[in-house]
Amino acid sequence: MLKKIISILLIIALFLSLSACTTPGQNDKPVSNETPNSETPSNEVPSNETNETARKIFRYSLTTDVPTLDPQLMNSIPSATVGFHIFDGLMRNHIGEIKPGVAEKYEISDDGKTYTFYLRDDAKWSDGVTITAYDFEYALRRLVDPATASDYSFLVTSLIKNAGEINAGNMPVEELGVKALDEKTLVIEINNPTGYFLSMTSMSQLCPVRKDLVEKYGKNFSADADKNVYSGPFIVKEWKHEDRIILEKNPYYWDADAINLDEVHVLTVPDRMTAVAMYEQGELDQVNVPSEIISNYEDQVTYYFDGANDYIKINMDGSSQLENKNLRLALNYSLNREDYILLSAKNVYQANTRYVLPQVKGVNKDYGDEYPYEAFPVKGDLNKAKEYLDKAISELGVKGPSEIVLELLTTDEERTRIEAEVLQSQMQELGITVNIRQVPYKQRLQMESAHEFEMVVTGWVPDYSDPMTYLELWTTDSPYNHGSYNSEAYDAYIEEALTNTNSQERMDALFNAEKTLLEDGAIVPLQLRRMAMLLNPKVKGFETYFVGLNYDYIYAEIVE
Repeated sequence: MLKKIISILLIIALFLSLSACTTPGQNDKPVSNETPNSETPSNEVPSNETNETARKIFRYSLTTDVPTLDPQLMNSIPSATVGFHIFDGLMRNHIGEIKPGVAEKYEISDDGKTYTFYLRDDAKWSDGVTITAYDFEYALRRLVDPATASDYSFLVTSLIKNAGEINAGNMPVEELGVKALDEKTLVIEINNPTGYFLSMTSMSQLCPVRKDLVEKYGKNFSADADKNVYSGPFIVKEWKHEDRIILEKNPYYWDADAINLDEVHVLTVPDRMTAVAMYEQGELDQVNVPSEIISNYEDQVTYYFDGANDYIKINMDGSSQLENKNLRLALNYSLNREDYILLSAKNVYQANTRYVLPQVKGVNKDYGDEYPYEAFPVKGDLNKAKEYLDKAISELGVKGPSEIVLELLTTDEERTRIEAEVLQSQMQELGITVNIRQVPYKQRLQMESAHEFEMVVTGWVPDYSDPMTYLELWTTDSPYNHGSYNSEAYDAYIEEALTNTNSQERMDALFNAEKTLLEDGAIVPLQLRRMAMLLNPKVKGFETYFVGLNYDYIYAEIVE
């Protein structure tokens, strides 16, 4: 079976490498240079016009269009990465360094539970209107308002005062612990001292929005380039859905003098081989090389971990046989993750047997160094898997493995299809049936959020450098608990971590929560994503980061 899969993968790689390359939008008319916002005030707009041939344009690609650019509705890394460059929060997380954003300074109360932010006078929206503390107050209320139905409301429901009760519909949004004292002063009350709170204020979901525009456009708010204004270093000049997003330097940005790029073009290129060909032809400045052809670029690529840990999320709501814990553990022990990485990613990715990313911060060192852990053997244990399966067969009341039929949901990319087929092959060695269902990325996110899956290949990138960014997803009442996991022990560990001010005891509780989640077989850990990147040598200041986004090109420039 192993040799058969390897042969299939080699044939696929050869076919893809010979595929013809086309550039997205190559037959389209030239992009207009007109400002998309029709509401620009009559006062003079700061000029950023340069000779067209001298404009500094950085170009990279995504395999799918970003699902949304509404800051409070963002729930994916492609959206968050673009959002990081078009919206500015109270603070800005620049590769782990927390720097001032719209707020030029802040104060923290002695008990660590009240933050007072003072907004800079020169912070403006991309239409020239001043950004105020009321814009932040409105945005944070919008985030937790159940009517918004934000997947990311969980970020603050246990953090900001009254957020949980408001999100549950038990309290009006006006009771949120966020108050604009005047146009330049914002006060945020949190429930417990939280060291990573400042870094969270740089996330798009906590960035300001304009109430007048949300009410004007309703459900279409931010659906197109001209249906929002922007507070960050760049604005959305044009958004051709499923084709490209054109970002342009924001002349009203408070730190505009530090921004070197004139434009950023984010192209939608579904095929990764095509993207590499476009890089070779000078049509892209950055690309991640597919594992099938990395050997052709060994002396040119830069390797980096993008922060994502991929796993199979399991739906335990009783709608399938996966409600059975022993069946879930059988699946976990059935996988040889070393073979999986070899077959699906040519060993570029790293096999993973736990949940929390080892690189996030622990107490004094990285979490993985302080709490080493292997939940399942990296090479699997088929005998132990069958022991758990036998227990599951008895508890489910079926006659044998052939009566266990499961569905694995994944996106419709070639890479994810190969991954799914390797997983299917390994799991079916138990004698069960695993059917693969492939759908577009945006649909996969929607199905995952709606609990419309049995198993789904998914992943998580940390929003801040702390184990809680992974573990808060799985509490019983978390809106991101798409797998319907329910454990009193797990909830108790998270509650202890939220309220215990002793750093070591707090981290111990988080580690116990991680072990509980894995011992219950709630997920099937797979891999840590290590990427191989080609970058135009003329591009300087382009950064990769493993927290909250893929790339930081705010201060990038192109040097001729």
